[in-house]
Amino acid sequence: MRVQVKLFATLRKYMPAGSAGDTLTVDVPEDATVGDLVARLGIPVEHARMAVAAGEQLDLAARLPVGVEINLFPPLAGGA
Repeated sequence: MRVQVKLFATLRKYMPAGSAGDTLTVDVPEDATVGDLVARLGIPVEHARMAVAAGEQLDLAARLPVGVEINLFPPLAGGA
């Protein structure tokens, strides 16, 4: 299955060589999880702390939804 992935902030450094922008298409097995996708991109698990698809946050064990862009974010910091 093909998955559209958008990498945010510091995760952009994991874009494959020669890529333009922050979005790419990745081929994964039909039963792939978010963790499988992160590993396929060579991103250390601790660097990809949040995955969002269609407005829903996914954990690393979640199966990748079909036909939806996956947005990967690094750990976020902040507060008041």
